[in-house]
Amino acid sequence: MRSDREIKRIANENITNLTDEEHDRFLVLEEIRREKMAKLVKKADGGMIKGFSPIARPQRFKGVF
Repeated sequence: MRSDREIKRIANENITNLTDEEHDRFLVLEEIRREKMAKLVKKADGGMIKGFSPIARPQRFKGVF
């Protein structure tokens, strides 16, 4: 059986050249790719609003050295 990279390359050229097992694996790989893309889109749409915490602000030492 071919590697995932080879399956993707062959499917991009002509998907009819894949065997039944390779085609099934290609469908699984495409589903994984869609899930990853959906996560990226969610991140791109926004998310947590980031502000500065008191710890991240510049600190001035008040005391005796």
